[in-house]
Amino acid sequence: MASDTGTSEDRVNPRTVRVQQLILNTAIEVLLEQGAPEVTAHRVAERCEVARTTIYRYWPDQKTLLLATIDAMTAPHAATPSVDGLGDSLKLVLTLLRKRLDHRNVRSVFGAIAGHSSSDETFAAAQRRFVEQLTQPTVDCLAAAVARGELESDLDINLEAALLAGPIFHQHLFLFGEVTDRLIDQTVARWLDAHDLS
Repeated sequence: MASDTGTSEDRVNPRTVRVQQLILNTAIEVLLEQGAPEVTAHRVAERCEVARTTIYRYWPDQKTLLLATIDAMTAPHAATPSVDGLGDSLKLVLTLLRKRLDHRNVRSVFGAIAGHSSSDETFAAAQRRFVEQLTQPTVDCLAAAVARGELESDLDINLEAALLAGPIFHQHLFLFGEVTDRLIDQTVARWLDAHDLS
């Protein structure tokens, strides 16, 4: 995702879009192979043979380039199909989360970022952005339920989305285990019970 430093013409120019995509694809390779600290304009420019000044034009520092790389790996998420019932909707978004975890090299990226998050705010911000992108469909599902009047209007949907996604992340990222349908069903059932919605 480009910063606002480019012109409107730059953002819609097909050549510019292709160059930005090349840069981000290369940055993803660097992130997966060498870790988050190596996602720099110098390293990416070396690999994809794009001038560093071109990279700086869209991402003026290492932090914005890293965050754009994380965004490129996790966004955009597809619109969640509409299904009847909050329970079934939650099962659907958690199933979609499982698919994204399986197919987006999430474990490698999370590991690359997490090692530096405790001592560097750039990487802490990248980790937060990474998780927020992955949980956004769950947030959207809960927000839609609030709008329909199925959930209380003062519900902290970001917190509740984290509680729902937590067991899925734990099983996949920390236990290196399979996220089963049973785990998803139990997670949703317990959440509904906790909110007297079962």
